[in-house]
Amino acid sequence: MDAEYKFECYEEYIGGKDDVIKKIDQCSTCGTKLIFGHLPDYKNLLIQETARCVECGQIIRRVIYVLN
Repeated sequence: MDAEYKFECYEEYIGGKDDVIKKIDQCSTCGTKLIFGHLPDYKNLLIQETARCVECGQIIRRVIYVLN
């Protein structure tokens, strides 16, 4: 079972610059550029990010970033 949101782990971004940009910005299913939505929580210093694909209609990932 996949978690609804996961905390950002920068260790998963390995490879060259182009590989990392592709992993972040493109849909893993169809390769289309993703649309990002951000919801800040200033009280707890968090940002919730949702990455959606316009072509597939899928939510590709949901990540929580910790601000400190």
